[in-house]
Amino acid sequence: MNINTNNILNNLQTNLIKIATQEKIDNSDMADKMLYDNLNSDMLESQQEILNFNDAIGYMQIADGVLSNISDQTDELHTLSVASNNAALSSEQKSMISSQMQDIQNNINKTLSETTYNSKNVFGSDFNIGNISINLNINSDSLDISNQDSILKFQKQINSTRSDISSFMNNSISKVDNLTNKVVNEANSKSNYEVDLAKNINEIKQEELNLNASMIAQVHNTDILANSIKQLLS
Repeated sequence: MNINTNNILNNLQTNLIKIATQEKIDNSDMADKMLYDNLNSDMLESQQEILNFNDAIGYMQIADGVLSNISDQTDELHTLSVASNNAALSSEQKSMISSQMQDIQNNINKTLSETTYNSKNVFGSDFNIGNISINLNINSDSLDISNQDSILKFQKQINSTRSDISSFMNNSISKVDNLTNKVVNEANSKSNYEVDLAKNINEIKQEELNLNASMIAQVHNTDILANSIKQLLS
């Protein structure tokens, strides 16, 4: 009788290795992969939010710088308006003040209409990025430079908008800090997962080596048994 023990044990060895490794993968790898994919997805989402907030902060910084300059000009308008009411001024002097005030108003209007960010007008148009929506609608058309109350009302509008901008930037900076910490923690979790994954792979490889050694021993023992049976049958 000719017993082909090598083929039998080679098939057995292959099947046992597949069972041992695949069972380990089936039990844990699917859950680990889902966790890993979720970590990647969360990191990308957090990073995009950081970019969105940074973009919005840049938008607001430009707006605040412009409004700071307009606020100074509005103060000057108010000063000139008060001065123009001085009865001691000549008609020529009043005319000069009026011309100066008109130049200031023209400059304010031009600044508001021409200030852009990423090709969008900063004042009077919607700025949307991600889930962030900003609308800084400063209406200089309502500014009547011949009326002190109108000038003061416009100045109040500027101050209120700058206050909103400051609040927005403070909140955004805080959110960016929180998101940055979140990304760092997610990156650490991802790194730990990759270390664990490498460790698991090494463990599986070691199990395969141990199984190979066991199979070799079984082949040797089975060969001895086969030879013994062959001798008996002879």
